[in-house]
Amino acid sequence: MIRRTRSDDGILTITIDNTTSANALRPGMLDALIYAFEAASDNQELRGVLLTSAGHKGFSAGMDTSQFKHANASLAHVTITRLGQVCEAIKNCDLPVAVAIEGYRIGGAAEIAAAADFRVGGTNSWYSMPEVRIGIPSVLESVNLHRLMGWTKATELILTGSRFTAADMDRCGFLNTVVEDNAVETRALEYLHETMKADRAVIAQQKRLHRTWKNSFEREALADSRKEFALAFARKND
Repeated sequence: MIRRTRSDDGILTITIDNTTSANALRPGMLDALIYAFEAASDNQELRGVLLTSAGHKGFSAGMDTSQFKHANASLAHVTITRLGQVCEAIKNCDLPVAVAIEGYRIGGAAEIAAAADFRVGGTNSWYSMPEVRIGIPSVLESVNLHRLMGWTKATELILTGSRFTAADMDRCGFLNTVVEDNAVETRALEYLHETMKADRAVIAQQKRLHRTWKNSFEREALADSRKEFALAFARKND
C-alpha cells in the first residue's frame, strides 16, 4: 500500500508500505504513487514531497517479479509503462521531491529514485540494477543514469547487475549525500526546507526549466530560459 501524511509545514510524506514483500511495487501501488504525486502538484498548500518506505531493512526491491512472469509482450509493455508514469509524475511534480533511502534499493525503485530531485542514502544502503541477470534490460530512468553518475559508472551498474554501496553512489554523484541510516529522513527534509525559502511557483518553474535543459540542445535551452525568466516578472506584476 501507499500511505500519505502531511506535516504542518506543508511537506507531504509518501510511504511505500509492503514490508511483507520487501516493499516490492505492485500495479495498484504504482497507480497510487502516480495519483499521490499528481495530487500533490495540484495542491497549492503543499511545498515539498518526501518519499520514503516502511521498515528499516530496505527501501524497495523494485517491481514485484511476478509481474514479469507473463510471456505476453503487450502485457510487459503495459507493466513497464506504468512504472514509467510514476517516474514522469515525480519529474512533472511542481514540488521538489526528496527520497530517503535505507537498505536496499533495487531495479525499478532505483529508477524512481533517479527521477527525484534529492537523494539521501543511509550509510548501509545499497543499490542494484539486476534486470540483466533475470533476462530483461534496464530501461526507463536508466536512460538518464549517465546524467547522474557518468557514463562509466552507469554502464557498470546496468551491465553487471552488481551491488553499489552508498559510498560508491555518493562518489559518482547519484546521491546528494550519505548520512547515518537513522538520519536519512531528517536530512531529506532539510533539503526540502531549503527550497521553501523560495516561492512555490518559482521552484515549479525552475524544475520545468531544469528538465528542459536536460532534454534540449544548448541553443534551445538558452532560448527557453529567457522566456521563462520574463514569465517570472510577468507573474510578479499580475
